[in-house]
Amino acid sequence: MKEQEIRDTLSDIRNMMERSQKVLFLEGTAGIVVAVWALLGAVAVSLVLYGTVSPLWGATVNPIRQPDWDTFLIVAIICASVFCAAFMTVWLMSKHRASREGLDFSFDAGTRRLLGNFFTAMVTGGLVCLTPIFNGLWNLIPCFMLVFYGLAVVLISPIAFKISITKYLGYAEIVIGVAALAFSSFGMMFWTIGFCILHLIWGIWFKIWFDRKH
Repeated sequence: MKEQEIRDTLSDIRNMMERSQKVLFLEGTAGIVVAVWALLGAVAVSLVLYGTVSPLWGATVNPIRQPDWDTFLIVAIICASVFCAAFMTVWLMSKHRASREGLDFSFDAGTRRLLGNFFTAMVTGGLVCLTPIFNGLWNLIPCFMLVFYGLAVVLISPIAFKISITKYLGYAEIVIGVAALAFSSFGMMFWTIGFCILHLIWGIWFKIWFDRKH
């Protein structure tokens, strides 16, 4: 009897350690909501640059605005708004899930390491995006955004997530980004695939996986 109690205690300790190391308790619904935010952002950017949403599914349309700083400011505000909305969605849903499971969602060392890795890749990507902006090569921006976002996801996956599909989401984002570089005239389409469709697929898969486990 005592041996069994010891085993149960060790099992409980191991489970608590594993759960405490996974500092982000994602909901599959968060991925779906992020996909919606990304789609709204893609529609807004497409309307600003082209006056239509047809570039989102690969149509070739001449831009209605020049790649000047006024246009950059509008697009930057849209992208920043989408990022903030998506980030807050993930953060609040994760916090709610942790609270529901009786787990601590504090700003501990693991969370700081996760955010440090994520924003290191994202800030680097933002700085790299300045190069095509200064040279008027706006069609290359989706490529760099996808690649560096994919790197950010890959970097945080070992820290934050219990299942490996999140790592493959990052790899898929990188592949889509490279494709966007090879076919730069379809940048908006690849942006939509990477940030909208892939997040939607990930969110649905994660929700199905989580529901089965619980």
